[in-house]
Amino acid sequence: MVVKAQLYLYQKLRERFQKPYDYYIDVYFNKVALVFNNLEEEANEMAQSHYEELGQYFDPDIHDEADFADFAFEKGLEYYEAVSLVKYNNQLMWISTMYQFWEQQVRKFLYDEITHSGVTLCNEKGQEIDFKNYCTRGINAIKEEFADFGQDLEKMKRWSDINELRLLANVIKHGDGGSATELEVLRPDLFKSEITENNLLKIHRTVLNEQVLNVSDSDFIKYKEALQSFWEELPERLYCEIHEV
Repeated sequence: MVVKAQLYLYQKLRERFQKPYDYYIDVYFNKVALVFNNLEEEANEMAQSHYEELGQYFDPDIHDEADFADFAFEKGLEYYEAVSLVKYNNQLMWISTMYQFWEQQVRKFLYDEITHSGVTLCNEKGQEIDFKNYCTRGINAIKEEFADFGQDLEKMKRWSDINELRLLANVIKHGDGGSATELEVLRPDLFKSEITENNLLKIHRTVLNEQVLNVSDSDFIKYKEALQSFWEELPERLYCEIHEV
């Protein structure tokens, strides 16, 4: 029996899918990122406070004031580097989560629309598939599902940006690997360091324990706009004929 499945992206649903990305950007830039605005000043205050604390034990007969100043400077530097890493990780976390949010949106949209069409999704053995077992191979499965509805995701206007974001999310999660190799071809600037000509990811083999990626605020905004563009560009209705046993 042939059943026609439909993906129906009505206007209010389209807007509902797009709106969260505005909040991602707004909350990050106007609330979260502001926490780190005075990082250098805080580090200096930390150093000064430590210097004053050490001064309580200063004895000119046995201590060198320059040593105390060095100890205080190192304390401030330690704070600055540690919180800078937190700031860097925070930015990467928001970007990575935004991609995962989108992928889960898409997966649920496909499942809901297909099943609402009255289609029973089954695996190769004819066993019914519930949501937890649907489209579990990530982006490849999602592209295959849309292809069945005649929609080639790779031909969408902002697909290259979405794919770039996908690779970046994988690099953030796993560190060095296949996605890092692909991403470096597309965006070598993400792997360039201001302090060395070497690829820091190759040196440290981790993305989160050291600052190895140069992701800018403009990248964040670009990815946000690309995900919204995906929902804007999809047709209101897509159809697919499914053969049920």
